[in-house]
Amino acid sequence: MDGMNPSPSEGTAEPPRDPEDWTDEQWLAWLEATDPGEDTDPGPRLGAWRAHPVGSVLGAAMLGLHDAIYGRTDNEVAIVQEAGGDPPDEDLHDIRLDLDHPERSEIIVRPRPSIEE
Repeated sequence: MDGMNPSPSEGTAEPPRDPEDWTDEQWLAWLEATDPGEDTDPGPRLGAWRAHPVGSVLGAAMLGLHDAIYGRTDNEVAIVQEAGGDPPDEDLHDIRLDLDHPERSEIIVRPRPSIEE
């Protein structure tokens, strides 16, 4: 290591121009010294940008563009429960499809039974 590039422990704010001038330990020390830590506050700028109408429109446009390029992602969770037996015959309609003659297909809708006691 030449005398032009001080080690990170000597208080330099910039790494050397040639990365090979420092050892791995020196690079790790420099990274730890310049790490902001976890207690840094992103400041009011991020919150203000999210609350601003332009930020909302820009965010919606970016999400729409993502969906247009990559397609929608289906992140919904489906809950499936096994049930025994046939379902109760409480359907208010019957569907009869004729695949050979679709014009003959029909839907029969029954009136809802009245509840009288």
